[in-house]
Amino acid sequence: MSSPFQKLFSEKSPLNIDPEKKKAYQDSIQKLHKPKYDAYVNKIKKGYYSDDTDGAGELTYIPPSSEPIMDLKKYAYLKEIAKGGTVKKDGVPASQLARMYE
Repeated sequence: MSSPFQKLFSEKSPLNIDPEKKKAYQDSIQKLHKPKYDAYVNKIKKGYYSDDTDGAGELTYIPPSSEPIMDLKKYAYLKEIAKGGTVKKDGVPASQLARMYE
């Protein structure tokens, strides 16, 4: 038998999310972050040049990385969480939405 607290908690739990809303959210943030994700994958696979001198010196070549490439879904969630509380949808911060719908 469930206690009143358990019943109240389960009703408010983010685990009881409408699957349609979850899919719509996942699709929208993946579409939003797709161009940056493609650039991220390109940098990991081919390497890139970085200017850590504010334009005053030579560019530093960063070779291709051997780290595993994260998938688009994970990349998009990390970007949404990094936004923190500054971006909101219906009054809910992007970081909280990302955690709820992951």
